[in-house]
Amino acid sequence: MKHVFFGLVMILIVQACAPKMQSANVANTKWVLSEWPGKTLPAKAKATLSFDGNNRVSGKSFCNGFGGSAIIKGDSVKFDQLIGTMMYCEEVGQAENNFLNNLKSANTLKASANKLQLLKDGTVLLVFTPAK
Repeated sequence: MKHVFFGLVMILIVQACAPKMQSANVANTKWVLSEWPGKTLPAKAKATLSFDGNNRVSGKSFCNGFGGSAIIKGDSVKFDQLIGTMMYCEEVGQAENNFLNNLKSANTLKASANKLQLLKDGTVLLVFTPAK
């Protein structure tokens, strides 16, 4: 019985100490797109995502700026009313469309101190690291 109790305590300690991707308060944080599973990041432009404290988001979609709302409840997220500038950017135009479509379709958010993942139905769409 002591071994079972000791084993359970050890499992709890290991789980508590392990780094986790979990729902976190992302208010007032800024992120840079660092991984785009299945797609290639443009070499000369960056995509960013910033959360304010009032359910608003903004950022850069490689060339154009955008803004909108983000409703976050636990791990679920819904980006809504995303609007942006409309400069013509030949080199990254398709990447911009894909990036904004990924934001709009994301339904789960997982965050830690050094990584933010946006997922749709368990599939990772976008991975961000903190902006410097």
